[in-house]
Amino acid sequence: MNPRKRFLSALLGGRVDRPSVVCVNQTATHEQMQELGVWWPDAHRDPILMAKLAAGAYHLLGLDAVRVPFCQTVEAEVLGAPIRDGDRDTLPSSSEHPFAPGQAVAIPTDLLTRGRIPVVLEALRILRRQLGEVAAVIGGVVGPFSVAGHLLGTDRLLMQSFLEPESLKPAMDAAVEVAAHLANAMVAAGADAICIEDMAASTDLIRPQTFDAVVLPRLKTLASQIQAPVILHICGKVDAILDSMVATGADALSIDTKTDLTLALDAAAGNATVIGPVGTTDVLLAGGPNDAAAACRSLIDAGVSIVAPSCAIPPGTPTANVRAMVDAASSHKPARGGRAPGFASTGKGRPVFVRYDVRLHRPQSRVSSGIADPLLSACADAVILGKRAEVADAVRAALTKHSPLDIINKALVPAIDKVGELWDQEYFFLPQVILAADAMQAGMQVCEEAMGSAVEKRGKVVMHVAEGDVHSIGKNIVKSLLTANGFEVIDLGVDVPVERVVQAVKEHRPMLLTGSALMTTTMTAFPRIAKRLQEEGLEVPFACGGGAVSQAFCESFPFGIYGGKGNRAPAIAKAAAEGKSWQELRAAFHR
Repeated sequence: MNPRKRFLSALLGGRVDRPSVVCVNQTATHEQMQELGVWWPDAHRDPILMAKLAAGAYHLLGLDAVRVPFCQTVEAEVLGAPIRDGDRDTLPSSSEHPFAPGQAVAIPTDLLTRGRIPVVLEALRILRRQLGEVAAVIGGVVGPFSVAGHLLGTDRLLMQSFLEPESLKPAMDAAVEVAAHLANAMVAAGADAICIEDMAASTDLIRPQTFDAVVLPRLKTLASQIQAPVILHICGKVDAILDSMVATGADALSIDTKTDLTLALDAAAGNATVIGPVGTTDVLLAGGPNDAAAACRSLIDAGVSIVAPSCAIPPGTPTANVRAMVDAASSHKPARGGRAPGFASTGKGRPVFVRYDVRLHRPQSRVSSGIADPLLSACADAVILGKRAEVADAVRAALTKHSPLDIINKALVPAIDKVGELWDQEYFFLPQVILAADAMQAGMQVCEEAMGSAVEKRGKVVMHVAEGDVHSIGKNIVKSLLTANGFEVIDLGVDVPVERVVQAVKEHRPMLLTGSALMTTTMTAFPRIAKRLQEEGLEVPFACGGGAVSQAFCESFPFGIYGGKGNRAPAIAKAAAEGKSWQELRAAFHR
């Protein structure tokens, strides 16, 4: 059975000679670029170079399928978002977010001739001609929620999804129409399957209710219009929306290692194939061939018929690690009958969801502060509920009886701690955390005005979003929490070059450096920062977080501390302010 037939048969639940190994996301690596003499950013705008680099996934990595494009900005560019090209290490990213919520988004009548769409379509034609019937070709489009993030900005997207979801309609509906046209043009150009990547629609970022109300109907529409098998990829832990992902009508679900594989297989049984997931950071990037092979075998044993990285392959991934996955799958002996196992039932039926549904039926966690004093309780409860105006009024009322410092220490700080608990318990999601942090700042401002001075700062923190990454949501939450806890924050912004980070550490001499990266393709800036800090003789704890980052990755370079969820930031900063070294912080905060 050749690679193309194997992949397509496994995708649709048919017979296979062995499990298929592919990557439905970005596949380019530095080792492939070096071998082929093709580099980013040239490969994003030249169809011959794009096809040559994409074909490396088959010729060099040994995968059953190739995929274009490499980035997630093609649709956003066509709809009017300015795009920065990136460089050899980073992908193109949106440099501005030109639309406001509710603003109409025009769709060009000559859509397929705009931006990089002609490049992608021609690259697909080249790949189809060169690979013939031997390897499968996947076309990638970006889902409506993520495209809306490029147009509006991710922070604003998440806030509006909670406060006024109807305001997202123009951007998301335009994104659906563009993606449908592009996907079918890709099929006409030679794509065997289409992967819809809707990274921002993860329940790491939004509530399941928001997914069902705002995202699901549009993904259904998009999937129904595509004239080829459809793969749906959503990053992060998506246990709570697995049934909804199946309901989109996608033929396959590409999941992250954060998602419970047993739940995914059960939810998809008889309806869709589960693809993946081998960890991109701790296994493929930071691990070795033995780790990759073991991860592959474990997935096959669990019933996965298409093994794939859990997200885009990080550019620094060694070829040997990907080849080890392929070799492990090649040595697998198929079950009797040879039917792809990932499409079959696990045999446990729907009762397996009891493990998850217990969360839905357990007693509701208190969303009030529980503070006895009514004036302090009013301050804290307004913070927890994210009501900025009410917080300011409540603090003014509390000042008639309590000192500003008492209000801060007995109401505002406990309230934001409670928000962190609710986030950990998955009762709160990022939009609610942002609103609460913003509300707390309003209360802090009133207290500082009453004191006649700002609260004494505990120490300096320099923070940034990795070079090539414009997703600021995690950074902004950490900034709010650190500021609320009395730290002086020097915010370098998004898409910050390595040298600028190093210079900021030189200038400000912080007791903590933080970095966030949502994408596997941008987090590789962190080891480069650590190396440059070493070269400059600078030693500072470097707390890293974001959807792409893992503890194992942070332990692979000097100074690295795994931040985890943003609500851990104040505890890490407090420990750093006490003079703890990065080694001591690792020992304290790593599992």
